[in-house]
Amino acid sequence: NWKMLKEHFDVFERWNAYRKPGAWPDGDMLPLGRIGIRAERGDNRMTKFTKDEQFTLMTLWTIFRSPLMFGGDLPSNDAFTLSLLNNKEVIYVLKNSINNKQLLRTENEVVWVADDPKTGDKFVAVFNPTDQSEPQKITIDLKQLGFNSNAKIRNLWMQENIGSFSTEFSPQINKHGAGLYRISPK
Repeated sequence: NWKMLKEHFDVFERWNAYRKPGAWPDGDMLPLGRIGIRAERGDNRMTKFTKDEQFTLMTLWTIFRSPLMFGGDLPSNDAFTLSLLNNKEVIYVLKNSINNKQLLRTENEVVWVADDPKTGDKFVAVFNPTDQSEPQKITIDLKQLGFNSNAKIRNLWMQENIGSFSTEFSPQINKHGAGLYRISPK
């Protein structure tokens, strides 16, 4: 449920000091897709997470570099669940990012950042942990990330370039939702 997922922001921040090459603290299995098949707890059903919450789960596990152990039934997945598990750009962040850390956390927003050691690009994960029905505008100061001039931004979940920005980037994130971006020098 959302309450347990939201608690992982605290857990992952505490565990982050112990994450290093060869050591990945486990955030637990991914309860996505069809779950509860022959389960001790709960009936055979689809995940109870909303699509936005599923993006948050996958984005948080990815930027933290937690192992992705799927807890659902692979043969009966829907297209959305498969898109979460098979996004090559998101999996690249999981496998290759370094210096992953929480940059900002308030009641209304959570931001994690990481580096791409191959290109020098930044990965930015943006989360809206609120229960507000309207999407939250979450502003990322590009200078704080080391970009002193224009930067190109790519939405990794949508696998599309969203443009060039000079000082800040402010995605709109749905309640309980997340975004994952690659920021590159222009």
